[in-house]
Amino acid sequence: MKSIGGLAFVCLAAPLLMGAVILPQWQEQLKTQLKTDHNCEAKNFSKVRLGIVNGKESIRAQVTCADNRVFEASRQGPRSQPFAIKECGEGGC
Repeated sequence: MKSIGGLAFVCLAAPLLMGAVILPQWQEQLKTQLKTDHNCEAKNFSKVRLGIVNGKESIRAQVTCADNRVFEASRQGPRSQPFAIKECGEGGC
């Protein structure tokens, strides 16, 4: 009986767990900064470039907000630093 109950729990919980998205730390930080600084609910990350430049972690990405505004964000250096964020105009970033 225990195995059937456990199986039923897994079957019922799986769709809920599959809907949960775990974002990398930098994306969580950027989402929070966009919400705080620009009232942007980030819905999509694109043109993501991660790497090492001059020995420092480098991150660059475009973020589309729920209201369809687009921002370009970048950071080079420690994870404790905020992102440099600029809003893209009608001509793009």
